[in-house]
Amino acid sequence: MVDGLNSSSIRKRARTLSNPNDFQEPNYLLDPGNHPSEHFRTRMSKFRFNVREKLLVFTNNQSLTLSRWQKNYRCAFNDLYFTYTSLMGSHTFYVLCLPIPIWFGYFETTKDMVYILGYSIYLSGFFKDYWCLPRPRAPPLHRITLSEYTTKEYGAPSSHTANATGVSLLFLYNIWGAEACPVTVRLLLTCLVVFYYMTLVFGRIYCGMHGLLDLASGGIIGIACFLIRIYFKCGFPNLHIEKYWWFPLLSVGWGLILLFKHVKPIDECPCFQDSVAFMGVVSGIECCEWMGKRFGFTSVYNLEPNCGWQQTLARLLVGLAFVIIWKEVISKPLVYSLLIKGMRLKDDRDMAARRRLEATRKEGGSSKLECPLYIGEPRIDIVGRFVIYAGIPFTVVVCSPAAFSLLHIA
Repeated sequence: MVDGLNSSSIRKRARTLSNPNDFQEPNYLLDPGNHPSEHFRTRMSKFRFNVREKLLVFTNNQSLTLSRWQKNYRCAFNDLYFTYTSLMGSHTFYVLCLPIPIWFGYFETTKDMVYILGYSIYLSGFFKDYWCLPRPRAPPLHRITLSEYTTKEYGAPSSHTANATGVSLLFLYNIWGAEACPVTVRLLLTCLVVFYYMTLVFGRIYCGMHGLLDLASGGIIGIACFLIRIYFKCGFPNLHIEKYWWFPLLSVGWGLILLFKHVKPIDECPCFQDSVAFMGVVSGIECCEWMGKRFGFTSVYNLEPNCGWQQTLARLLVGLAFVIIWKEVISKPLVYSLLIKGMRLKDDRDMAARRRLEATRKEGGSSKLECPLYIGEPRIDIVGRFVIYAGIPFTVVVCSPAAFSLLHIA
């Protein structure tokens, strides 16, 4: 759970080693963004490199200050609390929890969150790959995380902060826009939202995952995504998408263009995969809404929000079962068979694997000692992952309500 050592423990370990040659300084090159400037100068445009150099001023010397702050507040309870609450910004959490409001009549709320989260993830991933800035170094910081996956990403902007900012603003907007809600309830809910926000954002510093530039840039992205979503929602209230036969083509095409035109990082960074997933979800929920309004599949809008605990539990069990079965059992073999055998798309996964192996051989095996250079994603994986995640809204919006009606739990 806890990776890395602080500076005092390193010195203590060095003194106690019987053979001084056994001691090795931490290898920061395993994390992306920590290579010398020349590594990026030769692989970036002049403008992109200059932007990165200016932003490095805010990240180069942050680790010591953050480690002292972390040390002051470190304890076993905080380790557990911030480690597990960080899961509220994880991929699995969104897959399982975002559908739940839909099954209780809050389709519009979920759609707002999907837009805000989807574009927050995309923009934070875009700028991560564009700037290629490192996370705070560990050591001297301790990395407290349940997932090694997240430590392999660049630092700024913080996607957790972008998501938390956008969603918190949406919650506050809905809370204070509900006229029927008593003031005392509004204040209580506001306190809960602020508590959630502070936990998720400052937990990134406590866990040694982000610095102040990461949080600030993530917050700006979250605010921008919230404001743009509210602008379009309030500015075009009578936009009847079902009138336009080409709307699904536009939705899918726009999502794929954003993905195929995504900036290429210098070192390997897995955050692009989250961008593919969320762009798929955005397109999926748009196509579901279009199909529902055009062909009359409106059962999702008629779900009773105030039902007994037995109905509530039954909807959760049935709905989550549908999502898990689609995501973990059906989707991958079905989608890839359709793309390869039905649509005749070239399966370039082996080609990408060979490129990665060749790059490793050219480096003389150095990829084991440092973060490897970015090779590129197989095109079929981009399309396949996009379609798989676009299928989740269909499972949630179309299949689950139909099952609720058949089981008399709607």
